[in-house]
Amino acid sequence: MPAHPDQTATPITSSSDKGGRVTSARIVLTGATGATGNAVAHALVTRGDADLAAVVAPSVASTPTRPLPTGVPAFATLEDALAAVGSPAVVVDFTHAEPALAHLQLALDAGVPVVLGATGLDEADLERFGELFAAAGLGLLQVPNFSLGAVLLMRVAAELATYFPDVEIVETHHDGKRDSPSGTAVLAARRIAESRRAAGVEPGAGAGSAGVGAGRGTVIDGVPVHALRLPGATAHQEVVFGAPGELVTLRHDAIDRSCYAAGVARAVAAVGGLRGRVVGLDAVL
Repeated sequence: MPAHPDQTATPITSSSDKGGRVTSARIVLTGATGATGNAVAHALVTRGDADLAAVVAPSVASTPTRPLPTGVPAFATLEDALAAVGSPAVVVDFTHAEPALAHLQLALDAGVPVVLGATGLDEADLERFGELFAAAGLGLLQVPNFSLGAVLLMRVAAELATYFPDVEIVETHHDGKRDSPSGTAVLAARRIAESRRAAGVEPGAGAGSAGVGAGRGTVIDGVPVHALRLPGATAHQEVVFGAPGELVTLRHDAIDRSCYAAGVARAVAAVGGLRGRVVGLDAVL
């Protein structure tokens, strides 16, 4: 699926080894002691298509709150990590809104592209940094979900939406997730809406009733979205289409956060060929 119309992207350039696999720049991963960042950091060191050069977490200054990958340099600040790693590098951010904004500025000052996995940032801030990165000739790849399965589910959902205009999304995440609905659900709703508009298909009648009553969730671009936050969950999403006499349900379950490492590796390999902000891993698959 192409990048969103208001995004700027240039052809992707990356290097390959003799086996034809894509190789990537050195990765500086922030949020390395968070639940997602930590799982991804450990998974990346086992991959042949990723070079984890440094990890960053404030607790490194004392005692890391989660064990970090053995043999990977760890720093308390992104500034120190970038100074040690040098260029070329790619920042992969798994923090949240406040530190992510500071990290974007540090990466911009250092002339380093960013793969942004942090959540909770304001759209106005994202647009502003997108313009700044474009002006600097750098890529800012914002990825709500790094799971290849979740991204491909969105592609299938966008295709189904041209035939089944009645659709709702139910997403479930762990009870510590800061944002609601999730960035994945928001992006899925927007991709569905884009596909319907391109096909000249109007939203189903049910979209107009969402938001009426406490249990009807919210409406994003004509798509009702319902968010659940429960202990024991990781990241789960259902996209349910309805038509007279039938239902079509797409479901994705992230059982373990290590599944995001494959998407991170692909994002890192691609971001060097982008200019400005691009949203969604699907834009570079």
